[in-house]
Amino acid sequence: MKTILFLACLALLVAPGTTAQARPLPESAPAARAAVAEADSAVLQGDVARALRALSAVPADAFRGPDRDQRACMLGRFDRRAPPYLAAAVDDPLVRDVLAAYQTYWWRALTAPVKRAELERALSRELRALLASADVETAGDDLDALEQPLSAALAQRGYHAVLGRTPPLRELMLWRRQDERAFEVDLPEGQQRVRVDLLDDFAALGWSAYGRCDYGSNGGWATAEKLFAVVPVYREGLDSEKFRVVFLGHEAQHFADQNRFPDLQPWELEYRAKLVELSMAETVSEKRLRGFMTAQSDDTDSPHTYANKRVVADLRTKLDADPDAVPLTRLQSAAHELLLEDSARREAAAMSRPAPDAPHR
Repeated sequence: MKTILFLACLALLVAPGTTAQARPLPESAPAARAAVAEADSAVLQGDVARALRALSAVPADAFRGPDRDQRACMLGRFDRRAPPYLAAAVDDPLVRDVLAAYQTYWWRALTAPVKRAELERALSRELRALLASADVETAGDDLDALEQPLSAALAQRGYHAVLGRTPPLRELMLWRRQDERAFEVDLPEGQQRVRVDLLDDFAALGWSAYGRCDYGSNGGWATAEKLFAVVPVYREGLDSEKFRVVFLGHEAQHFADQNRFPDLQPWELEYRAKLVELSMAETVSEKRLRGFMTAQSDDTDSPHTYANKRVVADLRTKLDADPDAVPLTRLQSAAHELLLEDSARREAAAMSRPAPDAPHR
C-alpha cells in the first residue's frame, strides 16, 4: 500500500482570509484554549466526535478570536447528519467531483472511525466511476491502483496532487503553483543541502486541515529526493524562524534520516524531527512544545501524537522536570542529547546486524 510517511510538519494557520498582524489576537480563556488543543489532537487521531465533545464542554463565550471561529466552524461542519458540500469553488468538473468525493469520505471517516475500511472501498468505487466518466483508463479497482491515473488526470487539468495515506486516512492535497529553491540547513548532526518545492494556490490542504476547518494544516513533507513546503502556512515569510525550524529543520531531518536510517517507522521519524525542532527553536519553542504536550496518544497509527508522547516523556526523564518548567537553553540541550543518543543506538544496532549475505549461525 502506498503510504505518505513524511507529511510531518503540522502547523497552525492564521484565521482563513486574514494575514499575520503585529497586534495580538484576543485570547481565549484557559479552558477554551485547552479544548481547542484537545480537539486538534482528536482530529489528528481521526476522531472528530471526541473533538466536538471537547469544544462543546466549554461555554461558547470562553472562546475568542480564531479559537471562537474554529469552534463555530467545526461544530457547523460536523455536528450534522450529512457532510456539507465544500468543493464548489473549483471550476473544473472532474477536479471538483474528486475533491467532493474525498471531502465526503473524510467527513464520514472522521465521524465514524470504525467504518474506515468500508468508506475507503466506497471512495474507490466513486473515483473509479468519475475516471470512467472522464474517459480515463484505469488498471485496477483499489485505491492504490487508481492513484496514478487519477494524479495524471488532475495534472492534465492544471493541478498537482498528493495522494496515498497520511495515517490514519487517505489523503488528497491539491495546488496549482510550484517553484523550486535550494537551501542549506544546519541540523544538529551536520549540514544538509536540500531542494525545496514551494507549493501555493491550494484547492485542498488535506484531511487534517479539513477536520480543523483549515485552522491547522500540514506544513510540508519530505521524499528521498526533495522537500515540499506548503507556502500558505508560513505567512510570516520564508525568512521566519517558523519556516527555518518548523519546516526546514523538521523536514531536512526527515530527508537525512530516510537516507541514513531507511527502516524508521513514521512515528520514529517524527520523534527525531521534533527533537530537532526543540534543539533549534527559540521564539517558536514555547508554542511547539505546548503543541507536543497537548496532543499525545498511544496510537502508533497517529505518528505525530504518538511521537509527541515519546518526546515529552523522554525529555521529562532527561531533565528530571517538566519540559515547560526549565530554561530554554536547558531544553535545547536535552533535545540535542536525546537526538544524539537515539542516533548512536541506531548506528550500534545497524553495526550488530549481519550483512545480508552473511551465513547465520
